[in-house]
Amino acid sequence: MPKVKPETSAARRDEILEAAEICFAREGFHQTTIQHVIRQSGLSAGCIYGHFASKDDLIRAMGERRHARDAALISLGDATPDPLSAIRAIARSFLEDLASEDGLRMRRVGLQLWAEALRSEAIHAQVTSGIHKPIAVIAQLLRRAQRLDLVNEAVDPERFARVIVSMFQGLALQRLWGEPFDPADALQALDVLIEGLSPRRSPIGPPRVEQA
Repeated sequence: MPKVKPETSAARRDEILEAAEICFAREGFHQTTIQHVIRQSGLSAGCIYGHFASKDDLIRAMGERRHARDAALISLGDATPDPLSAIRAIARSFLEDLASEDGLRMRRVGLQLWAEALRSEAIHAQVTSGIHKPIAVIAQLLRRAQRLDLVNEAVDPERFARVIVSMFQGLALQRLWGEPFDPADALQALDVLIEGLSPRRSPIGPPRVEQA
């Protein structure tokens, strides 16, 4: 039997994940069966099981797929030397992705992963690790902005980074619920918040405490 080339195997795996994502977004994790994925993909059961031993394997792969997409969106800020502009670039990439059909579908699956995280330790670890990267990247950019005297030194970078990430999570929920959503409006609101970090303004809240 001829050996399958790695690139062919990877492409087939992506095809399966694409079909599974469509099924999960439409039916939910618990209602979706491997048979749904087989019908959606047009592939054989043997092909599906050759890549994923169970539906749980597919669900875990969905989390990895979402994290890979988010990492690509975060990297769009790398080409911007100004740290605050880099934060805006990252926010714009996430907001525009949320406005797209593919991005919305992935967030629909992501919402189900959040729910699964309440009952599965493995999914919980995966979901929480997914927010650590954007928080770390944004916090690092804020620290660089502080060194450039663009952000008040009293601002706690990690706390504010968590606020930015939680804003996106909240907007994702509203978008999934069908609430009005405009990426430009959301980005303008973020600009107002970032402007409030200027050294010319007094930050709200207790001063930052340096870690020993």
